[in-house]
Formats: sequence, structure tokens, C-alpha cells
Amino acid sequence: MTPYRAARRVVTRTGLGLALLSAGAMTAAAADWPGKAEWDKVVAAAKKEGRLVVAGPSGRAWRDALMNFQKDYPEIKISVTPFAGRDFWPKALKEREVGKHLWDVRVGGATTQAWRLSSQGGIAPVSPMLMLPEVTNEKNWHGGFAHMYTDKGKKFFPTFCIYSSAFAYYNKDFIKQDTFEVKEMLDPKWKGKISMAEPSEGSATVTMAMLMKDPRYGKKFIRTLIEDQKPVITKNRRQLMGWFVSGKYPISIGIPSSSIRRFKKRGVKLNMGEISGMKRWSPGVCGAQVLEPRPHPNATTVFVNWLFSRKTQEMIMPIIGLNSRMKGVPIANKGRLVDYSKLGEYKSGQTEEYRSYQAEAKKFVKSLTR
Repeated sequence: MTPYRAARRVVTRTGLGLALLSAGAMTAAAADWPGKAEWDKVVAAAKKEGRLVVAGPSGRAWRDALMNFQKDYPEIKISVTPFAGRDFWPKALKEREVGKHLWDVRVGGATTQAWRLSSQGGIAPVSPMLMLPEVTNEKNWHGGFAHMYTDKGKKFFPTFCIYSSAFAYYNKDFIKQDTFEVKEMLDPKWKGKISMAEPSEGSATVTMAMLMKDPRYGKKFIRTLIEDQKPVITKNRRQLMGWFVSGKYPISIGIPSSSIRRFKKRGVKLNMGEISGMKRWSPGVCGAQVLEPRPHPNATTVFVNWLFSRKTQEMIMPIIGLNSRMKGVPIANKGRLVDYSKLGEYKSGQTEEYRSYQAEAKKFVKSLTR
């Protein structure tokens, strides 16, 4: 309840006047936070720049959500171009080779190319840009804000979503069992029944990296999965989902959450079971990477703070169907909740810990599928 609404409960005229004066004082005090003057300077400079160029995740929903920045800061004209990470980073890198620095910020998951660019000074530290008290307060975030960075230095790759991530999925309309564990995928009866996204980037790459690092599985498991079970590998995500829904390949590795949402919105019944065996958390594409150099540095700072603010988190989550890290933001996907009290038991293949394993896993899978 805001101070103004609280004040309205005072019924006498004199009491109402005093309450409103008190509410006004509290509002002024709240607005005068340490660093406010510096923030105002950044906003003013951003308005003078008047532009912001963003590469967003794939899909119109994401683009429309990020375009809401324009409503809050109408003086800053924002352009949002949807990209899959595997398409954006090669494009940005080629542009950089000829001296073009066209992008301010990328909203999405950090790919191996983004990691490589950060080691070359091409990604700016985001942590110094975060200024709003509601964003920088550790207590406002599940696991604390530092846990939201996927890089070890806690500087470059902040994220704002967290959800439980399945190793893979099985279609319960065709596989009549309540549970399904990772090790069961090697059962000969599933030969020819498995599909997988091409592991160049994205969920399938993360899955292979986590398998490789886990001593319970490792390269031996991956080799048996690829060589003996003969999964059908495709770059077409829509085809991957279609195969899964039809039951042609009722076990699937690497189905992106965006595909699941699109099919559900179309009214397609999805009786999806999660293949378990790893406690995994994922930020999905809910991350930010700031390019260095960038054409509109102040507008970028304003945008990053806007992105991680409560208002924006509450706006975005119902649109993308995921759960914010920020405490108090309504849960948008109850089926993908993590146990916040046991975050230490969860692993994420999108963290720097798994970076080398992702590169190794891609090479290994490629060698097995030649």
C-alpha cells in the first residue's frame, strides 16, 4: 500500500491533511536516495543521446515487451531486433572486424561467442551500471544478486530469471510412465525414438556439457547415446517440437521453452514429462550483455536498470511465462519453480563453470555424428 492510500484511511479533515503532508514527506524522502543526483545526470545524458539499439531474443513477444521501454522513456527512441544468439553474435563480430559498433546491448543468453568476446574486452562490465536501489539491494533477489551472474567475476553476464530446467522431455501420451530418469535413455527400446536439437548453441549444448562434466555420465554416456540410440538431430526447432507432439520421436533433447509456449498458445495439448536426474536451474534467454564500445552508453545504463526493475520484471514475466529472480514478483510458471532454499544444490550449464565443457561437448558430439 502506498503512503497516499494509507493516508486516505484518515477520516477527519484535519487528520487527512496531516496524513497527506506526512505522505508527501515520505515520498520526497524515498525519492532522495544516495546516488539519485548521479542517476539523474545519466538519465539526462541518455535523453540527449536519444537512441538505443537492442538485440533481443527471438520472437515478437520479447520484442513487444522490450519496446515498453519507450513508454517509460519517450525521449529515448529504442529499436529492438529479435535474434537467436547463434545468429546475432556472428553478425556482431563481423561488424566489429570492419570497425562497426552498431549495438548497445543484447538481451539473451550468453553464448560461447559472447564469452570469447568478453575475454577480448568486447563486453562491458554491467555491475557498475546498476544504480537503482531496488536493483542493487541483495535482499530483493532470490539467492542474492551476485548469484545471478553467470561469470565467475560477477561483472559481465547478469540474469533475471530462474527456472528448473529438465534434462530432456518425454511425451507421456506415448510413453506411459510417471517418471523417467536420464540413465533410462540408454535402454535399447528407445533406439530411434529420440530427437535432439543440433548442439551448436542453446539448450542441447548446455545439456551435453552438463553430461560431460557429471562423473555419473561423462563422455561414455554421450557416446552410447549418440552411437547406439541414433538420435535424429535437427536445427529446425519447430520440426523438433512437431516430432515430439506427434509421437514420431517421443523423447527430445533441447526443446526451447519458447517453442513450448508457442505450441501452448496455439491450443496444442502437451503432455510433457521431464526426464530427471540433475537439479538444474536456467536463466534461459533472460540475461543482458552490454557491448564495448557502444554507441549510446548512457541510454544503455538507463535500459539495464529499467530491465532489472520491479515494474519491468512484473511486466515481462507473464508475457514470457517464466519466473523472475526478484522477490515478490508474481510467479508466472508454477511448473518450473526451483526450491530457493536449496539453490546450492542446483547447477546451471550456462555458467562460466561449464564454458570449457560446452566447447568440448560440441566438438565431441560433432565427431560422433560425422
